Amino acid sequence: MRVWPVSAINQREFMPSMLHTLVAVFAICMFNPIPDIFGETADVQSESQSILKQAADEMQVEMSLGQLAAQRASNQQVQEFGLHMAEDHKKVGQQIQLLALQQGITLSSDHRDEQRNNLDKKLEKLSTLSGHAFDREYMDYSIRDHEIAIEQFRQRAGIVQNQGVKQWILLVLPILEHHREQAHRVKYSLQTNP
Repeated sequence: MRVWPVSAINQREFMPSMLHTLVAVFAICMFNPIPDIFGETADVQSESQSILKQAADEMQVEMSLGQLAAQRASNQQVQEFGLHMAEDHKKVGQQIQLLALQQGITLSSDHRDEQRNNLDKKLEKLSTLSGHAFDREYMDYSIRDHEIAIEQFRQRAGIVQNQGVKQWILLVLPILEHHREQAHRVKYSLQTNP
């Protein structure tokens, strides 16, 4: 095998092949998302961020409403349930913050105004009620909200590509399902013991 000196390479033949290589590399970069520092694509990172932001907002709403129920409910079981919701959702919110930190995800307040507006509406509606009316409305809300959250978490678990977020969702799902069962039991006790 003969080794050619660099000066012997025909530059006219070399330049087109180098140009083809550069065009190919550019095309690959344009049509494939660039991985981030965690080895995920920007789309996966964005998806994870969206899921965690929404979950953090949901946990904040549940925590605030649980605190309200612990203070305003007339039924002891509803008070205890509200306190339990506030504590559990606070813990889940802390898990979200930790997971976001581990995943390099920023949970900014992009849609905090919308979330705050929804919370204010729910708090305003519940604040106008008292006694058994408050207890029933809070328990109805809690059942509806947990059913929606469970369905959303199941859907997210099926589509999320980030394995850390997926594992977290699968760990939180049984907690939400347990909350829904507790809410049904408390609501049933309200109906049997007005």
